[in-house]
Amino acid sequence: MSAQEMPILRIVPSDSLVLHEDADPQRIERLTVRLREDGLIKNPPIVTPLDETRYVVLDGANRVSGLWRLGIAHALVQVVDYDRVELDTWYHLVASIPRDHLFQAVRGVRGVRLLHTDLDTAREDLAQRRNLAYLVCPNGEVFSIISPGSLQEGARILVDISNVYRGLANIHRVRIDSMFALAAMYDDVAALIVYPAFTRADILALARDQAKVPTGITRHIIPGRALRVNLPLSVLTNNQPLDAKNEWLARWERQMLATKAVRYYAESTYLFDE
Repeated sequence: MSAQEMPILRIVPSDSLVLHEDADPQRIERLTVRLREDGLIKNPPIVTPLDETRYVVLDGANRVSGLWRLGIAHALVQVVDYDRVELDTWYHLVASIPRDHLFQAVRGVRGVRLLHTDLDTAREDLAQRRNLAYLVCPNGEVFSIISPGSLQEGARILVDISNVYRGLANIHRVRIDSMFALAAMYDDVAALIVYPAFTRADILALARDQAKVPTGITRHIIPGRALRVNLPLSVLTNNQPLDAKNEWLARWERQMLATKAVRYYAESTYLFDE
């Protein structure tokens, strides 16, 4: 592998990282414990420049939040060109919670109303941003989630909606809205929540305004993602200045290349041990 093909790894100030999605408190707690016990950054968060001094975190909000919680001033990140990143959306299949409880909670979110509709209309309205999201029930009923307002206000409401079931239900991330197909794979389904497709410009605008989308709905597909870097936290927490740490990182990368420790796999991959 040549240096030109290597991912761009960089050590940056932790406070230069800006989240575009809400973090999950339960996952932050688990990751914080793991960081403390392992003493390693295994998979660096993925970031892209937001301005001259800040980066928006595309993937790794919980890892970054764990570093913040531990008070670690510097973070190892992988910097990517956002134009080369594919952006998609996960839908939330909500299970193991009473359907009536879920609907009552969604209706209780400030600024939201539900409108009974059909699947084709809900899809078209979401594509044209005439609704905020939509719900598909196990019996095939569909309800549009209506809420007028700005991009930032809509993101806030989506976070409020996700918060009504987060921690109370099993959440499966899916990419289809066919309840017939999903019911064959998952049990005890309350409803499917289909979230909108955000653009790169949306994500950057939300980050600049310190607004966030719900955790686990943006899907950034990163070409050449760096995994299992296993950088000791001691590199980030020592008293060396930032420039010296990045010089050390560059030497470490050259050593990894020289010893053929870096492997690149181009194939799409399914992991069965997550």
